This record gives sequence, C-alpha cells and structure tokens, in this order.
Amino acid sequence: MDWGLVVSVLVFLEGLIILRGLIELGHQIEQGIDDLDKSLAGAIASVVDRFAGGEGFEPINPIQQAIATMLTNRMENQNPGVIEVVGRAADGKFTKND
Repeated sequence: MDWGLVVSVLVFLEGLIILRGLIELGHQIEQGIDDLDKSLAGAIASVVDRFAGGEGFEPINPIQQAIATMLTNRMENQNPGVIEVVGRAADGKFTKND
C-alpha cells in the first residue's frame, strides 16, 4: 500500500470538508446580516413613526424661546463683520480704546 497516495487522498478530502464548512459559514453570515438588517429597519421605522407624529418631543420652553429671540435680534442689530481690536499695554493687560 502506498502511504503517500493515502495521505494525498485524505488531504484532498480534508480540503473539501473545510471548503464546505467555509461555504456554510458564509451562508450563515449572510442570513445573520439579513436578519440584522430587517430588525434595524424595523427599529428605525418605529422611531421615525413615533417622533414624526409629534409624540416624544417636549414642547419648546417659553423662556428658552424668548432668550433665543432676544439673542437673534441682538445679533441682527450689531454690525456683522466689524472686528474691534483691543490693544495691550507693556505689562500685557488690555487697554481701553477711546
């Protein structure tokens, strides 16, 4: 009996078994990704449905809205683009512009 031929046949069969296992593993990974995709799609759809209908959001705080309006008006009244440069004295402190 030629042991080299026996070993070669066994190595070939082992290669086929490993290849079949890798193919099966690939199919299971694809199936798992599909299941994950469907569950994520369902979760995202439920979140969008919940928040799109107005549920889940707090109403705007009137004080915060008033502060935002005040800041917006104040920013519109200032001269945008005018940068005021403040000089420094010899000791490193800022000086007043006259």
